[in-house]
Amino acid sequence: MTRLIASFSLFALLSGTVARPASGQDGATVSATEYEGWRQYNVQCARCHGQDALPNPVAANLLVSLAPKGPAADKATFTKVVMEGRPGRGMPAFKETVTPEQVDAIYAYLKGRAEKRIPAGRPQEPAKG
Repeated sequence: MTRLIASFSLFALLSGTVARPASGQDGATVSATEYEGWRQYNVQCARCHGQDALPNPVAANLLVSLAPKGPAADKATFTKVVMEGRPGRGMPAFKETVTPEQVDAIYAYLKGRAEKRIPAGRPQEPAKG
């Protein structure tokens, strides 16, 4: 019996008859600020810090940096690093590139990732209104 169920499940999966969420609708539900932070992160930060802020050998691990007791866990430190950069470590200053509101949004998104409230992947866009 279990072989029959497994076979049917495999058939349904391969034939595409299993309901799946629409693209972009399968991610975590986030606030409008966190969603904007995800967007800005992908434009401004992902090329060095990696897709979904996952660790990589190129730049600081932001999931560690923004975790509780991390070196940039508080918003003021994070903002200073983003705006002024860390030239000795290869981090450029973004004060001419991003607004304070964009930095706040990026911080909100990364804080959620570091605290494991926001999983990797595209979050679900909040409803407007």
